Amino acid sequence: MDPWDHMGEDRRASADYLATLSPGEWNTSSWCDEWMVEDVAAHLLVSPTMSKGQIFFSFLSSGFNLDKMSAKLVGRMTAEMSLDQIVAATRDTAGEQSAPPGLKPLGVLAEVLAHSNDISFAVGRPLSLPVEHHVVGLDYLKDVQPVLGCKKRIEGLGLKATDADWSTGAGPLVAGDVGHLLSAMTGRAAALAGLTGDGVEIMAGRSS
Repeated sequence: MDPWDHMGEDRRASADYLATLSPGEWNTSSWCDEWMVEDVAAHLLVSPTMSKGQIFFSFLSSGFNLDKMSAKLVGRMTAEMSLDQIVAATRDTAGEQSAPPGLKPLGVLAEVLAHSNDISFAVGRPLSLPVEHHVVGLDYLKDVQPVLGCKKRIEGLGLKATDADWSTGAGPLVAGDVGHLLSAMTGRAAALAGLTGDGVEIMAGRSS
């Protein structure tokens, strides 16, 4: 399994999806806190369009604050790019194999999946990225703690996909499709409405 191949496919699918959005949908609040759909789409262009050095310098100039850096980059990109340009850049850079400093290719794939969900779930029209890609993302994220806090969020719970042969952990059940599981694992509280089981309430208390 090469995560870059998965990413190329998912980014091209995302570009096709973004091209169908109305102006109102671009201005919809996404599942990523405080960001509109346009903001999330622009954020996804950081990794494929900027070098490690450029990203590190931006991180440095933001006082090593990841949220501040992301907000600054997104603000700049949305000011400089039209919606059509964001779509074109998403498609044109789909095959780029670059990752920010300290982030593995699997981490970039997980980011693409999570933010694609942030957009499509918020808009209310599904973006059907391959289930097997989400399974790869879930397997990676279940052990990730820094920044995203996934490992602690699912500690002591049993997660089970209803649309794939995937499960992890033991304890009160959290069940649902792979997309909602991945979004909930990364702290998207809105995803919990698409899940069932005794563990959902526990997970809700850990989401932020």
